[in-house]
Amino acid sequence: MHDGFSEYQKLVQTGDIVRVYKGIIDYMQSLRRHLRDKHREYKMGSFNQGAMDFTYFSLSTKELKAEQLKLVIIFNHQKASFEIWLAGQNKQVQKQYLALMDEKEMGAHYRASTHPHSILEWEVLKNPNFNDLDTVTTKMEQSVKVFLQDLSKNGDQ
Repeated sequence: MHDGFSEYQKLVQTGDIVRVYKGIIDYMQSLRRHLRDKHREYKMGSFNQGAMDFTYFSLSTKELKAEQLKLVIIFNHQKASFEIWLAGQNKQVQKQYLALMDEKEMGAHYRASTHPHSILEWEVLKNPNFNDLDTVTTKMEQSVKVFLQDLSKNGDQ
């Protein structure tokens, strides 16, 4: 076992890491419910708790689904950031859209894929204030809308 195990054990024993991780999971589930309940046009994918790297769920619209695309709403644990990724339903779709996105101008807040499961990424909120989850939810909800509008303007939806 890695030398860091005793440090991990100490963190778990204090309860802080467990409490914070559970809070993140609970919030991500509530964000998913909020988007599902408020936006009937979104088709929600399953929730993935992750392995303390990414916690995420996907959402799609009928337009994205027709293109075999989806948005993935992510909490990146290492960066402590909320992100939205455009992803394909499979590797073939992913590869096809990666090539297309190289030719598009999407906006300065988007970045090219940094992960094998994304086509385009947006780091929406770095170091969010977990004491103001309503603001986090509003920001994420607005950002999903902006991402969908930007894709629509560029003819990819």
